[in-house]
Amino acid sequence: MNPRASLSFQARIVVSVLACAALLPAAHGAERAGVANALYELRQSASAVAALDSDFRSLIEVSSGEERLALYWTYNHLIGSWSHVEDLRTQLELALEADSYRDQESTRATLRDQAEFVRWELGYAIADLEKHAAVTVPRRHLWINEALRWMLSVARARVDRFLMAQCAHMPCVADPDN
Repeated sequence: MNPRASLSFQARIVVSVLACAALLPAAHGAERAGVANALYELRQSASAVAALDSDFRSLIEVSSGEERLALYWTYNHLIGSWSHVEDLRTQLELALEADSYRDQESTRATLRDQAEFVRWELGYAIADLEKHAAVTVPRRHLWINEALRWMLSVARARVDRFLMAQCAHMPCVADPDN
């Protein structure tokens, strides 16, 4: 092989590597922006959850007997599902604090796994609330069941958006139709 051709080839490889290295911070920044956006959206949902939580507590306080039990059943779906969303939100906060690329790789996998689980949990809670609404919730309190399903659906859509962005960078098992 011609030494000049070899040198030219090596120079092109070095230039290509440097060009790719220059793009790495931009790609990294875009991923961090996606994490920050998901965190912002989940924080918005948290304020809606706080308001709904307050409504539930007020209704439970003034209810009695079976009506109170039905409201607790519905309230437990809120608290149970939302605790998983809060876990995801905590993971998102940790991801923004990760410094090294290795930490970010590990955090990204954890985020993906947590988001897949949260997505499943929210879907299950929404379906269960819908299926049992007429049986477990007194007619005059159906509005709170509907508000809860709507809020959980919004949170699930937000998790879906985040998960789709994560799945663009790594393999995922989540099925967007479930």
